Amino acid sequence: MSDFEGRAAEDVAPGFMDAPGRSLRDGLFSYSAGFVLAAALTAAAFFIVRTDLIWGPGIVMALVSLAIAQIGVHLVFFLHLTTAPDNTNNALALAFGVLIVTLVVGGSLWIMSHLAHNVMPDRMMAKMDLDSMAAESALRIEGVVAPRETREVGARVAGVVSSVRCDAGMHVEAGRLCAEIDPRPFRAAVDRKTRELQAAQARLDGDQARRGAARDALERAQGATRSSGVARLRRSVETRERRVERASAGVARAEAELAATRIVSPIEGTIRSRNVEPGREVAAKAKTPLFVVAPDSVRIAARIGAAQSGRIVIGDKVVITVDALPGQSFDGTVTKIEPLREGAEAIVDMTARDPRHALEPGMAANARISKQ
Repeated sequence: MSDFEGRAAEDVAPGFMDAPGRSLRDGLFSYSAGFVLAAALTAAAFFIVRTDLIWGPGIVMALVSLAIAQIGVHLVFFLHLTTAPDNTNNALALAFGVLIVTLVVGGSLWIMSHLAHNVMPDRMMAKMDLDSMAAESALRIEGVVAPRETREVGARVAGVVSSVRCDAGMHVEAGRLCAEIDPRPFRAAVDRKTRELQAAQARLDGDQARRGAARDALERAQGATRSSGVARLRRSVETRERRVERASAGVARAEAELAATRIVSPIEGTIRSRNVEPGREVAAKAKTPLFVVAPDSVRIAARIGAAQSGRIVIGDKVVITVDALPGQSFDGTVTKIEPLREGAEAIVDMTARDPRHALEPGMAANARISKQ
């Protein structure tokens, strides 16, 4: 073998030891076959994503299979990676390269997925920025928790209590039925007053009809006797009208008394005490209330200067915190601003919700006021 043939034998791809013995035609056939197969696999990938013949969730696996086949075509037909003995190092290098690429690409995808899942969206970041700006611009003042203004609930009519539905310590909504006085006597009074009203109305209608008939007769006769008769009928009608008015007022009072048999909570809060039992007779407007309700809101009073009072209005949002209750906050609103007097500070009243009654009168409170 000449020097030229020896150098040609050394300048061939590993794993292609028979290259010097192969013709140009064999090499072109190998590359052409690889090209055709690679093009066919690429076209198949485009076809798969556009056709309805393959089940949707299976498209990803089909594309992965085509990608692996594409890699095999390139390795065999273009890189001539075979099972020849001198291809061992090339195969190991290829495997190492695939591992590195997999780690880099897979790691990058994992990092991007992790960031996309945990990083806040732009709108949330913008909202946090706005909230932080609002918090920085909020007015901070100090105040004192005022005593709760409890509400006493008593009976407005006398009678026997038929049922009690509220107990001490119970949370109640405004309008909650807590007790009921036996409504039967009051319902009977409503029926009686209604019948009296109907009778008075019937008598009034009769007098009005007679007065109308007498007026028509007077217009025809123009006589003094008939004129005096019309006058008497007019006075009778006026008397009947007053009786109807009194009867109507009596019906309204009876209906109001019937409605008053339902004893309800006037506010939302917690029942502090209960002083009534079923079967007990109660008096109207007794000194001892049937229930005492403590509101679920608390009032905080604070003094501010002229420069600060101009920055707030009634209805502004308030967040209340106290040093005695770390980690807790209470939302509320500005409810009252007393006008400034010359040389004096303004007084601001704020109301905050406290359904658990954690705030006690006299506690020093920190208020952060922001625009509504």
